[in-house]
Amino acid sequence: MTPDHRRSPFVPPADWLADVDAPHVGAPGAGFLFLMTLLAAVPRLLGVQAQSLWVDEIMTWQSVRPGAGLEFLEQIHDTIQGPLYTAVAWLLVRLGDPELMLRLPMAVAGVLTVPLFGLLAGRLVDGRSARLAVLLLAINPFHVWYSQEGRGYAFLMLFAVVAALAYLDLAAGRLRRRHITLFIASVSACVLSNLSGLFLWGAMALSMAFVDRPRQGRDRVLVTLAFGCVLLVAMPWLLQAAGIWAVDRIVPGMATGDALRGETTFAPAALPYTLLSFLYGYSLGPSLAELHRPDRLDLVRAALPLLSVAGLAAVVALAFGLGRRPDRSRARLLIWILVPTLILLALALRNVKPWNPRYVSVVLPFVLLLVARGLVSLPRAAGAITATVLLGLTVWSLGAGRSDPRYAREDVREAVRVVAAAAAPGDPVLVPVVTGVYEYYDRGRRPLIHTYGRARLAGAAEADAFCAEALAGRDRCWVVLAREWDFDPGAQLTAALGRSGSLRLVAQPAGTRIFAWERGPAAGVIHGR
Repeated sequence: MTPDHRRSPFVPPADWLADVDAPHVGAPGAGFLFLMTLLAAVPRLLGVQAQSLWVDEIMTWQSVRPGAGLEFLEQIHDTIQGPLYTAVAWLLVRLGDPELMLRLPMAVAGVLTVPLFGLLAGRLVDGRSARLAVLLLAINPFHVWYSQEGRGYAFLMLFAVVAALAYLDLAAGRLRRRHITLFIASVSACVLSNLSGLFLWGAMALSMAFVDRPRQGRDRVLVTLAFGCVLLVAMPWLLQAAGIWAVDRIVPGMATGDALRGETTFAPAALPYTLLSFLYGYSLGPSLAELHRPDRLDLVRAALPLLSVAGLAAVVALAFGLGRRPDRSRARLLIWILVPTLILLALALRNVKPWNPRYVSVVLPFVLLLVARGLVSLPRAAGAITATVLLGLTVWSLGAGRSDPRYAREDVREAVRVVAAAAAPGDPVLVPVVTGVYEYYDRGRRPLIHTYGRARLAGAAEADAFCAEALAGRDRCWVVLAREWDFDPGAQLTAALGRSGSLRLVAQPAGTRIFAWERGPAAGVIHGR
C-alpha cells in the first residue's frame, strides 16, 4: 500500500457497516408468529381489570370522563401525556365500562405488537434470533405490565416497531408515497402516544444520517422532509410541554432547582435497574414499594444473588449481541437504544424529567433484538445456559407479578370497599396521594381529606402540624395510605396520628393500609382489627 492510500487509524474501513449477516436474515414464519400472538394474548387480556386503577390512569379518566363538560379537541390539544391514546380512550369510555375501556386498547396494542415485532426481527436478525426475540416479547413482564395500564406506553412500543419497519423501507431506498406516508404516520403516532417517542425520532434521524444516508440528493430531500413532517405534527404538543417542563434547565450553567422527586429523580443504580426491568419487569427482587422504604438497601442486598444472576445473563446476552464487528443492523439498534437513553439521562441529570424505565420504554423492542441475537451468538453450551436462566427468570417474574401481592398495583378499589362496609355515615377519609383514585371508586359518598398542593412531610413536627390542621374539628376519621413515600418519605404520618389519638390498623389490601382514627388520649398505632 502506498503512502497516498494509507488509511488513518481513526477512519473505519469502507465496509465496516456491511450487512455481514444479510444472507441469514429471515422472517420467523407465519405459523410461529400466530402461536406467539396467542401466547402474548393470554397474560395481556387475562385479568385486564383484575387490579385497581392507579394514579396516572385516573389522570387519563379525568381528561376523558363523560358528563364533565369537557371538549374533545381542547382536551386532546392540552394533553401532553399521550394525546393519541387520550383520543381513543375518549371514544371508548362512552361505549362501555370505563375501567375496561381505559385498558382494553392497551391490551390489544400489546398483543398486536408481537407479530409486527416478528416482521421487524425478520428484517434485522437471523431466523433463530428473530424467533427467540418474539418469544421474549410475548412473555415479557415489562411489556405485559404496560399492556394492562391505561396510559400510552403500549401504543408507544407498538408504533416504535411500526416506525422501525417504515424506516427500513426508507433506508432501502423505497421512497414512494406510501412508504413516506407510513413513516410519517407511524413515527407521529409514536410521538403522540408519548412524547418520549421524540427520543426515537432523534435516534432514527442520526442513524439515517450516519448509517443509512441516502446517496441521491433527491432521496435526501424526501427523507429530510419526512422527518420534518413528524416534527410539524408534534409541534402543538411540544409547545404545550415547553410551557410545563422547565426545559431551560438543560442549558449548562442554568440552575436546576430542587429535585423533582427527591432522591428518586435519578441515581446511577437506575441504569442497571432499567435493564433488569426491561427483561424481567418489576416483579423480580424488591417490589416498587419496597424500593422506596428506608431499609431498601438491605432488601436489595438480600436479593443480590438472584439479581446478580439475572443481571449477568442480561449483560452477557447484550455483549454478544453487539458482536465484535459492527454491521448495519447492529449499528441501527445501538443508535436506537443509546440515543433515547442518553437523552433521558441528560433530562434527569438536569432535573427536567425524572428517570423512570417507562420514559425510555420506546427502546424495549430493540433491546430484546440485541439480547436474542446475543443468546444465539454465544457458544452452544453457554448460550443454552444463559437462555435458560433468562427465560426461566422471565417466566418466574411473570408469575410473581400475578400471584404475589407485593408486586400488585395499590388496591385502592378494595380499600374503598373496606371503608364503605365499616364506616359510619358521614365519616371522613384522609387519603394522601391517591385521592383521585379513591374518589373514582367512592363516587362522592364520603368527604375526603386530600394532600393536593402540600409539601412533603419533612419530619415529625411537620407531620404533627398536618394532622392538627387536617383533623381539626373531627373526632373520628378513616385513613387510607398508599404510595406513602410520595407525601411521607420519612414514615412520620402514622406516628403523628397516633400521638393525636388512637389509630387502629384495620386492613392491608395490596399496597395499601387502612386505619381507623379516633380523637382521644394518645395510644400510638394499634395493629390488628
